Amino acid sequence: MAATGTSTQRQRAKGLSREVIIDACLQLADESGSSALTFRRIGQLLGADPTALYRHFKDKDELLLALADRLIGEALKDLEREGSWRATIKDLMVRGRRAYLAHPQVAALAAVRVTRQESEMQFIETMLATFRRAGFGPEEAVRMYRACGDFMLAWTGFGAALKSLGEKSEADNRAWAKAYAEAPAERFPNASASAAAMAGISDEDNFAFALDLLLDGIEARLLRS
Repeated sequence: MAATGTSTQRQRAKGLSREVIIDACLQLADESGSSALTFRRIGQLLGADPTALYRHFKDKDELLLALADRLIGEALKDLEREGSWRATIKDLMVRGRRAYLAHPQVAALAAVRVTRQESEMQFIETMLATFRRAGFGPEEAVRMYRACGDFMLAWTGFGAALKSLGEKSEADNRAWAKAYAEAPAERFPNASASAAAMAGISDEDNFAFALDLLLDGIEARLLRS
């Protein structure tokens, strides 16, 4: 019986690939949280011995970088690169954040990492090419890319952390809105008067507004150059 079990595990290991493992990791993190991303748990989900995973990833860090690059790749699917520079950059920012937040448990870990892999390279190449096409020189294009990339990743990490909190985040929002609505107007006249307006702005609305502010600034700089 032991020999049969070993044979079955070998057959399963033969069916493994980097893509199959990454798919399983995203599913596992979505269902059980990022702490579940151990080779033992991944192996259990795939029905394979955990040692088989080392044929594809030398350690958990390499696996995490591959997960991050997969999410970046999702953002690039069917991207329209021939529109205006502003439309292209805005689309990239929105797509990137959406792809990460589809898997918030992974995003909370991956948004601060540099993958140095194909999808990340393509993402950066597209941004740099778009800013050069807009009229920025090589150094300015790099500055614009860094500003936009850091902006997206900062908002992504923030959004992923909120999503990971689940109901706790919603409870915090309710408590926050209540506290400002009940704040003494004589001490906090502007905050208390603005409580309803502040509570009515969703994270998605705020991201879109902040992104437009950033792009307005880049456009103004381009017009001055």
